[in-house]
Amino acid sequence: MKRILIATLIGFAAATAGCTGTTGTPTPTPTAGSSTPTSDSNAASGLKAIKPCSLLTDTEATGFGFKLPGEAGKIASADTCDWTIPGGGGLNAGIYVDKGVKDLNIQGDKVSDITVGKFTATKAEAQDGSKDTCAIVIAAGETSSVALISTVKVATGDTAAACERASKAADLIASKLP
Repeated sequence: MKRILIATLIGFAAATAGCTGTTGTPTPTPTAGSSTPTSDSNAASGLKAIKPCSLLTDTEATGFGFKLPGEAGKIASADTCDWTIPGGGGLNAGIYVDKGVKDLNIQGDKVSDITVGKFTATKAEAQDGSKDTCAIVIAAGETSSVALISTVKVATGDTAAACERASKAADLIASKLP
């Protein structure tokens, strides 16, 4: 599973660099030259204290069918947690203390602004053309965010199921953000 995740993340990095046709678990990546400091350091410092794997309780995670525990990691500048479902799919949560929603390359078949709890967010259905994926990036501040990437079993093309999981997880996670 680790090899698949690493290969997927490498594939996504190539896809956001301009390659096409890559499948896997997409992750929003920072856009170049977008790290201008702002005054929202309170949100960033509050996020620094949060461990991504604490964003879902064990009860919440098993409610989605995720295998425990979630696996901590790092993607670009984000600390992450990856929860998987035996047989395929899962959820990745990444905390960007230095990248706001506007600083991330969020693309999909349909991209829309939504509200999650008290936060604004961006939702990307079939992120980067992957029909098995849905991303929700919560604006925790102007220069900080929490990115959630939900995937379903590869080749199902069930964007709606991926987005339903991402939306439910986003609601749970937003309630824990500063």
